[in-house]
Amino acid sequence: MEFFLTLATILVLVVAIIYLVGKYSKERKLRVMLKEAEDEIEERVEDLEILLSFLLGIHEFGVATSGIVEIDRLAKLIVINATRLLRTEMGSLMLIDKETNTLEIVAARGLPEELVKNIHIPIGKGIAGKVAEEGEPILCENIETDKRFLRESNEKYTSKSFVSVPLKVKNRVIGVLNVNNKESKQKFDEKDLRLINILADQSARTIENAELYKHMQDTYLGTIQTLARAIDAKDPHTRGHSDRVTRYAVKIAKEMNLSESAVRNIEYSALIHDIGKIGIQEAILTKKGKLSGTEYEIVKMHPLIGESIITPVKFLNGIAPLILYHHERFDGKGYLEGLRGEAIPLGARIISVADAFDAMTSDRPYRKALTKEEARKELEKESGKRFDPQVIKAFLRLRDKGELEKEGL
Repeated sequence: MEFFLTLATILVLVVAIIYLVGKYSKERKLRVMLKEAEDEIEERVEDLEILLSFLLGIHEFGVATSGIVEIDRLAKLIVINATRLLRTEMGSLMLIDKETNTLEIVAARGLPEELVKNIHIPIGKGIAGKVAEEGEPILCENIETDKRFLRESNEKYTSKSFVSVPLKVKNRVIGVLNVNNKESKQKFDEKDLRLINILADQSARTIENAELYKHMQDTYLGTIQTLARAIDAKDPHTRGHSDRVTRYAVKIAKEMNLSESAVRNIEYSALIHDIGKIGIQEAILTKKGKLSGTEYEIVKMHPLIGESIITPVKFLNGIAPLILYHHERFDGKGYLEGLRGEAIPLGARIISVADAFDAMTSDRPYRKALTKEEARKELEKESGKRFDPQVIKAFLRLRDKGELEKEGL
């Protein structure tokens, strides 16, 4: 009897142990599953955070590039955002030069300046050239072991892991965006490729829009410039005047270390500073003798007429004041509004000096041209009166250094 009781007890214990072991195994399996699910959730959350950060970055990129039409500025922003969003140490943007059919680096980060200046990659050659030719991205985890990029020489690549993607507009490749060397030293993966493709697509559209806008600007400005030159050509004494004034004005602006955009506005303004004369009777403009008081008052209206021509054109709004005020005097005795000193836009003060010097050194129906030395003395005499002293100093520095003679001025 005791034997059967003992056997029964053992069986109960075995069943209990089996049950407990099974239960424990299920719990352990459940814990493993929960841990795996937790890890996957964390990974997904991290991916979502990266994606959210990237999308916010793309939005910021769109805001930052809004209204920018200078390709070099856009290129720098594209590279900055690409390297920041993908957390890389190096990046570059290459655009196709249509004349040479080569890729040229227009912006880079983390690359030697000498390399950036001198590299010209034929379409179809090298990694970027291959991307440009085929219009397909290249992702490489380790370039030294990737058979696609084995080199015959023992020369080492500067980076092992990289992504290179095409910039395409309507299936037409316009350039290549490259990123190298993750800051974390990790390899690039398909997720990185998808993200940089998003940026590349956005960048391509932005560059294309900027190029179209620039083309429109150049076409319109060229038309107005042709009109301005036609006005100059009506009188043999003023032929080439606007071109010379432009060259003087740009040299002065650069000597004064003005920004690139300011120099460009001055260049555009100087080219068409007399466009308003299109509204002045030709008989007055080409009159051989001295103008009457009434005729002079009519001529004095040309800055206002010029401004009215330019103001409706949105991209030329920044130059309209330079045209309107280029006959103001530093002492406030000019026309049309009698502005004084720094109330006159700096660009207009620069054009005033360039305009006056060219007029002084050119023949007019009522007088012979002054020598350049005589014109210099006149500028010095009128410094602080008719002209801004700082502009005069910059102009005279250019003359003393021989910079104007180098330009044939």
